[in-house]
Amino acid sequence: MCQRGVDVYNTLCDDCLRKLPRTEHHILRENNVEMLFNEINNHPRKHWDRPRFVRGGAWLHYNDDVVKVIHAAKFRERPELAEFLGRQAALEWQETGFFDDIDLIVPVPIHPRRLNERGYNQSEYICRGLTSVLNLPIDTTTLRRIKNTPKQSQLTDAERKTNVERAFQIPEPICWHKKHILLVDDVITTGATIRNCIKEITPIRSCRISVFSLVVAR
Repeated sequence: MCQRGVDVYNTLCDDCLRKLPRTEHHILRENNVEMLFNEINNHPRKHWDRPRFVRGGAWLHYNDDVVKVIHAAKFRERPELAEFLGRQAALEWQETGFFDDIDLIVPVPIHPRRLNERGYNQSEYICRGLTSVLNLPIDTTTLRRIKNTPKQSQLTDAERKTNVERAFQIPEPICWHKKHILLVDDVITTGATIRNCIKEITPIRSCRISVFSLVVAR
C-alpha cells in the first residue's frame, strides 16, 4: 500500500497493516453481513433439523487501499496476499469465539474454466491463511461451481442477484450432514454469491452455516 519494501514472509508492512479499516464484526452481532443472511433462520421450516445460519462477518471495510490489495491478490497473480490477510484475520479473531465449533472451511468456488485462466482461487488462499492459525480442514471439492458467470464486479446490484442463480452444485450432500460449514469469500457486496451457495446447502439435514469474508463492500 505504501510502496515500501517488505520481507519475504510479510506482504504488508506493519504500518499498512494497522491502517486497514477493521469492521469489528467478530464482536458486533447483527452486523451488516449477518443481516444479509439471517433470513435463513426466519423462514418457516417443515423439519426441525433444516440448515441453520449461525454467524457472519467480514474483517475489513471497503476502501481504496483495500481494493488495491484485493485486486492484486485476485487479478495480478498475488494470491499470497489473500493468504496473508486470511492469516491476519484469524490471528485477530481467534480468541473471540467467532470460529468456535467450525468443522470445515469452504472457499466459494470459481468455475473450472476461470480457474484454468487465473491459475488459482483467491478464496482458497484466504482459507489457507485461516487454517494456518485455526488448524481446520479445507473442503474444496464438495461445493462446485457449474455455471461460468460474468464477473460480479462488472454488474449492477440487480444483475448480480440473477447472475449466480443455479451456479453452484453439491453432488454429494451427505458429506456435510451434521457439519458446521464456514463459507469463505473475498468480498461481499449484495451477498448474492453466498446466498446462492446457501441455497444448495439448504437440503442438507442438520447442517449449520457461518460466513466469513475478508471485505464487506457496504
